[in-house]
Amino acid sequence: MRYFFLKLGPGNAYARPLLQEGALGPPTAVGFFRSVTVADIESHLDGERARFSYQAIDLYRWSHGMLPGYAVTVAAGRVWILEPAGPMEDGDPETFAQRVGPCPHDDDIPKLVPVRIAAEEHLGHVPTLLAQITSNRHLSSSTFKEIRDDYGNRMALDHVVFKRGLVDHYATIADGTRDLYHLLLCLGANELIALVARLLEEHGLSVPAPTGGFVKNVDLFVYNDRSRPVTVGSPAFGVLEVPPRRAFRHGAVMLQVRGAATDTRPEPSPEVDYLVQLNAEPAERVLDHAWIGETLRSAPNTRRWLARILRWVPFSGTVIRALRSASTD
Repeated sequence: MRYFFLKLGPGNAYARPLLQEGALGPPTAVGFFRSVTVADIESHLDGERARFSYQAIDLYRWSHGMLPGYAVTVAAGRVWILEPAGPMEDGDPETFAQRVGPCPHDDDIPKLVPVRIAAEEHLGHVPTLLAQITSNRHLSSSTFKEIRDDYGNRMALDHVVFKRGLVDHYATIADGTRDLYHLLLCLGANELIALVARLLEEHGLSVPAPTGGFVKNVDLFVYNDRSRPVTVGSPAFGVLEVPPRRAFRHGAVMLQVRGAATDTRPEPSPEVDYLVQLNAEPAERVLDHAWIGETLRSAPNTRRWLARILRWVPFSGTVIRALRSASTD
């Protein structure tokens, strides 16, 4: 199954009028590629390098059934799963401005694609990762882009289309992808940070609310109010150590938490003491998903929380039960 991220105007501002309010009649998708026309796009379908964004060609191909799959757009508290219902057409900028809103640029010719709404969901009824997809800069900077190499979002989309009866299985699940690493990829960025915070709290540390991005590179402050250091983890999987309280001051470390990143041998940012990154190669002050798994074995409350958050993932119970059966609690 192929999935495509679709942005309907700046900040998805035109999703509601185009999909919900019927500003142009039947549900319609739009792409803005400056002065490019459908004729321009058709002249480059043979693979000739285009002078314009290749996303225009992909949107054209999708509208003509050459790129089968669903497009997803998230706006106005909703998630829309769309499929094409007709070929791309050139829209009239003045008509579009009157009925929907202004084009982003003076020379824009709206590319209109009739669509069918295959599924529509409230944000509270979809996985958090999918609800936050517009925070993904790689996607949100695009008008129409295939969602590749993003296991979590593809799983979340599988879940939505499966739940709505559009498919009969989760196409993203394959051999070798039913493990803890892939399960953790299904967490939203804030959920992953919350998971690490809960793990550390269950191991006797104090963790205030996440910084919310207001402190450069620091996601969590971790405090130790004891008179001895607290270590979390094991030598085999990595250890996070927080110094003891001294002279009426608690011990403290600062953490940055990432999902999968391009750099698998990262250096921790100078602002933090530890980096937790799911796909990192463990090193001094760098911890990976295996460290999370090791700490989960002795954290039954956090395991229960994780099971609730990820119960939408078909194999989550199997992975989390394996951690429980190997623990001593």
